Amino acid sequence: MYFSDLTSQDASKKQLLNLFSQNRVPHALLLSGPEGCGHLQLALSFAALLSCNNPQEYDACKKCSSCLKYEKFQHPDIHFSFPIHLLKSENSEISDHRRDIFVKTLIETKCLGKKSWYSAMGNENKQGVIGVQESHSILKKINLKSFLGGAKILIMWLPELMNLQAANKLLKLIEEPPEKTYFILVSDTPDKIINTIFSRMQHIIIPKMPLQHISVFLQQNFNLSTESSDTLANFSNGNLNKAIISHLNATSSELNISLFIKWMRLCYSRNIADTIDWVNELSKMGREQVKDFISYSLEMSRHCILGNFSIFNEQITQKEEKFLEKFQPFINHKNISEINALMNEAYSHIERNANPKILMLDVSLQFYKLLRK
Repeated sequence: MYFSDLTSQDASKKQLLNLFSQNRVPHALLLSGPEGCGHLQLALSFAALLSCNNPQEYDACKKCSSCLKYEKFQHPDIHFSFPIHLLKSENSEISDHRRDIFVKTLIETKCLGKKSWYSAMGNENKQGVIGVQESHSILKKINLKSFLGGAKILIMWLPELMNLQAANKLLKLIEEPPEKTYFILVSDTPDKIINTIFSRMQHIIIPKMPLQHISVFLQQNFNLSTESSDTLANFSNGNLNKAIISHLNATSSELNISLFIKWMRLCYSRNIADTIDWVNELSKMGREQVKDFISYSLEMSRHCILGNFSIFNEQITQKEEKFLEKFQPFINHKNISEINALMNEAYSHIERNANPKILMLDVSLQFYKLLRK
């Protein structure tokens, strides 16, 4: 991944290139923005530029020995740190133990998200952690001499998942790193980063990726038609990772619409027994799938409101369109605010490890009333 491969975030690219051209690259840099905004791609591209033997005005040269090693994820001076499932029994305590899976997933998806990463590790419901053993590993690697004589770079993805003990171990290193050593942290939620770490970083905020740029990225990297890429981009809400995963897991979108149709019919008919069965079916799919379904339901509610005002400026599947034509009158100006608040609250509770069975049954019972308004 080079700057030229990311056809978006030009303003952020310019900021990074200015830092490089003016020789003002900070030793600790934080790139933050919503998931799928391209901040990880920017971090990778900047790392390529910093380590390049013959850097160009707007990008790495892509030809030198450093760039060739970088392209294969074999550069000995570019290190990765990321949250993992801590399991001593499976020798999973530091990022290097999961590096092969991380690189494979990054190559396949070209844009990581927490859900896709946890799923790649084998359990999308378990929270990843950057633990104290990871800090020990980072200290050891960074204090070694550069293998190729150039810059040493650590890219840490999701530093907000670093625990306090791990953060404390890295404070002095981040504040006073060895010469030509750079830390590039990539965060979805910078407000959750431990303040002692956050205060030592130069912060660049990356905006949400425009939908048309997501569509172009999908066309260039996954050989999709304009129609298909536009549809995926419209549902992504500016999250490139979401669009890519939707393409790679086409069955997920089909599952969500089937679940949504069945759920809305049960809520309208107030069939409590079948609703309980539906809730049990949903909860077996895992916490991340439930979160994905809630987000999807919110998107469908928005389409209903647009449809009520005859606004059809976004592409949806034929199956979704057929259902929404009949269903959209039941989500209107009288209940949309309450539905929106209800679903956002449910999403928040799921993130905080609420029991999905109890939660979604309660949400369903509230929908019984809201759909009759």
